Amino acid sequence: MTIKPISFSKSIIYFIVSSTLIYLGLYNGIPFLLSQGYPFLVGYMIFFYAPFVLLFATALILYKKEGNKWNWTDFKNRLRLKKLSKKDWLWALGLLIFGLITYVGLAPIGNWLAQFPFFSPPDFFPAEINPNKTATPGYMMDYKLAGQYWVPFAYFIGWFFNIFGEEFLWRGIIFPRQIEKYHSKAWIFHGIIWTFWHFFWTWNVIVIFPFAMALSYVVYKRQNTWIPIFAHGLMNAIPLILIIIQVFK
Repeated sequence: MTIKPISFSKSIIYFIVSSTLIYLGLYNGIPFLLSQGYPFLVGYMIFFYAPFVLLFATALILYKKEGNKWNWTDFKNRLRLKKLSKKDWLWALGLLIFGLITYVGLAPIGNWLAQFPFFSPPDFFPAEINPNKTATPGYMMDYKLAGQYWVPFAYFIGWFFNIFGEEFLWRGIIFPRQIEKYHSKAWIFHGIIWTFWHFFWTWNVIVIFPFAMALSYVVYKRQNTWIPIFAHGLMNAIPLILIIIQVFK
C-alpha cells in the first residue's frame, strides 16, 4: 500500500479548518442558543461535537479518495488498526497514566493562565470548562443531571465521534502521510500541530502539550492507531462516567 506524503500547507489546513469550526461553535453558536433560552449543555452537545462528525466523515472521504477499497481488511491496514500486542497494551496504559498525571499536575498552570484576559474563557462558560468558576454538585454545565437519562446517551455519541473522528483522521490518515514527508521528525511536527489545534481552550494549551507530544511519539514508534484510541478515549470518557453516576444517583 503506497501512502503519499502530505505537504505542510495541507496538514495545516485540515487542522485549522476543524479547530476554527469548534471555536466558532463554542464562542458564537452557544451564545446564540443561550439567547433563545436553551441550556448551555444542549449548545455544547451540538456545537462542540458536530465538527467531530465532520472529522469522522473526512477520514472516510480521504480514505476512499486514496483509492482504497471498502472492506475491513484494507481499512484497518490503511489506518494501522493492528491487533494490540502485549507491548502495545503497555504503551497504551503508560500513555494513559502519563496523560492523567501531566494533566492533573499541570492543571494549576491552566487555572492560573485563565485569570488573564487573553487566556480567560468567556463568562458564559460553565465551571467544567471555566477554571474561574466552581462546579455545583449534581450539575453538568449548569444542567441538573438527576434523572436526565438522555444526557449520557447524547454525550456518548459525542464522545464516539470525538475519539474516532480525531484518531481516524489525525492518527490514521494524516499522520502516516506526515511520516512519509518528515520521517523521524514527523511526530514532533504532528504533536505541535495537535497541541495548538486545541486553541479553543487557550488556557489549557500548555496543559495539553505533554500528552500531545507523548501520544504522537508513541503512535510513531508503535504504528498502531488503537493505542491513541484507547488512551485518548479513556481520558475523554472520565466526564461521561461522572455524568452516568450523577444521572442515576
